[in-house]
Amino acid sequence: MTSLIYFECKKIFGNFKWLILVAILIVKAVITYSSLNVSADFSIDIYKDYISTLSQMSQTEAELFVPKEAERLSGILDAKLQMENDYGSGVISLDDYKAYMKKYYEADSKISAFSVIQSRYEQYFELDRSERVWYYDLEWRAFGRMLSLDFCLLFALFIFCIPVYCREHSSGVHTLNMVSKNGRVKLHIAKLSVIIMSSLLFALLIYSVDFAVMGVKYGFENCDKPLRAMIDHGSAYDSMSILKFFVLQSLSKSLWAVCAALSLSVISVIAKNIVISTVVSAAFILIPVVTVPTNSKLNNYCIGVGLKGSKYHVNLLTPLANILIWLAVTIAVMLILYPIHKKSATYKK
Repeated sequence: MTSLIYFECKKIFGNFKWLILVAILIVKAVITYSSLNVSADFSIDIYKDYISTLSQMSQTEAELFVPKEAERLSGILDAKLQMENDYGSGVISLDDYKAYMKKYYEADSKISAFSVIQSRYEQYFELDRSERVWYYDLEWRAFGRMLSLDFCLLFALFIFCIPVYCREHSSGVHTLNMVSKNGRVKLHIAKLSVIIMSSLLFALLIYSVDFAVMGVKYGFENCDKPLRAMIDHGSAYDSMSILKFFVLQSLSKSLWAVCAALSLSVISVIAKNIVISTVVSAAFILIPVVTVPTNSKLNNYCIGVGLKGSKYHVNLLTPLANILIWLAVTIAVMLILYPIHKKSATYKK
């Protein structure tokens, strides 16, 4: 059995085919690095200055600071028309007007960033007191937006998993499966083992690249903060650390990658052609992503939706159940196409 697994691994990774996987990982690293750009419709520097100020305060001080700062900024901005009238009528001097306008432009430059702080202030009280954290990490938010359906993982699955079965049919080697009673079973077990192990390896490598790039570019600061206090303060989010959430999400999507690989094996052994199998597999995985409603129970069984990941919860039981279902389907298809009790194959000379 070990030699069969080694042969199957050598068949899909040998002759420097592993370099394709290396190339995919390099492309993934480049895409991740370029995607992790923190962007916002407000001054990030001013926003971080406010966050830095708040982080050095106690909860009581921070709760008092926000409404006072909001009142100060709105007071400066609202006084513009009155100050223009006072200057025009000679009530205030040019120096007084210039001093006011300096404060006005400063307040105007801060108001957009502070409005985000204010929205956090309103949502702040929705959290348990132990979870009230003033930090709002824009880098982790960018990381969360990026972790969706990973096409680099799909390409790796298509390139390496589909040929496991299709290659035998294209070369005629599959006829050997029909003449060996015991070897036939062992060969299918070896193929399934390679498909499961390789798909899990692809997912873990690709998601590890995401975390590695995140660490290199921004570091893992604030990763131990509560998720609800970091991303939108939404009550629908699980109350766990932000790093734990993303790790569990990656593990869940890794299990869904195994489901995807098993479905590819079923499609490829039926289609018996690499091109047809790739097209059908892509349609099978991707179409439900855009057609199945978000609140539909079908999401529990759609591989593409599982690979896309959920922002609201992390569930490892659903992909594990789907793996068992797809294993049963795979075994059933193999038994139909290659019945165990078939003793021989007829050869025409």
